[in-house]
Amino acid sequence: MSRFHGMSEKYSGPDPAQHASTGLSKRQLTTLLGGCVILAAAAWIAEVDPVALFAAGAREQMAAFVAEGIPPETSREYLLGRSLRDGLLWAVVETLAISVVGTTLAVALAVPLGLTSAATVTHRGPLYRNASAGRIAVGRGLYHASRTVLSFLRSVPGIVWGFLFVTAIGLGPFAGVLALAVHNAGVLGKLYADFLEDTDPMTTEAVAGSGATRLQAVCHGMVPQVTPTIASYTLYRWECTIRSAAILGFVGAGGVGYYLVITIQRLQYGKLSTAILAVFALVVTSDWLGSRLRTRLG
Repeated sequence: MSRFHGMSEKYSGPDPAQHASTGLSKRQLTTLLGGCVILAAAAWIAEVDPVALFAAGAREQMAAFVAEGIPPETSREYLLGRSLRDGLLWAVVETLAISVVGTTLAVALAVPLGLTSAATVTHRGPLYRNASAGRIAVGRGLYHASRTVLSFLRSVPGIVWGFLFVTAIGLGPFAGVLALAVHNAGVLGKLYADFLEDTDPMTTEAVAGSGATRLQAVCHGMVPQVTPTIASYTLYRWECTIRSAAILGFVGAGGVGYYLVITIQRLQYGKLSTAILAVFALVVTSDWLGSRLRTRLG
């Protein structure tokens, strides 16, 4: 009896695992119900109507697209055009070029903005333990200004930037390059800053303790810690810019999007199918290439 009595004294309550298996806690249930209410409200605001997918008009339109879109258009004139800078295939190459140059410019903008948007670089952490109040105040002001710029750049959608640049400099792929560069600079700059703020402070402090300046401590203490991660996310963002570049043609910013919008407007479903397949092939190829490059970097 004493043995069982001792065991009863050690047992202080129900097994947490057993309790978890019996159902959700009150807090979890409240969170779940709250999420369902928010989702239902969002669906109502967005006028979600699954029945519309199966309405007679929708079925007729989809049937017409399938009937006229298969087989896709494969004529030489449509694919190659009448000159070098013409045809769907050139538009695909142009889309790829827009994404590469746009991403490169985005990185060039994101690196300095990312550095000045990292609190550990500008005013906080081991580099500023003995800094004056004025120096910290200046760094904090630079931090908030840079964060505001990044928020503005990424808050405006790429297609809106494309429309603005088309209005400013005219139709063509250069407007698409600038649109992708500006929007993605905001996205990448925010990522770079967050990565820099998550670095190991002891490594940075060790570099600074060896007599290095703040800039040297950042370059040799912080940056090497995040270089592989930054490279991987930059490649992923390049893959995303290819999808964005394909859409920029809707506002006249070059690329295969021009063929998408023209064929939609003219109800040329065979040519539209070919353009969609071209975008699909471009995205799949870029995903494969990006995956290979990330594997090598990793």
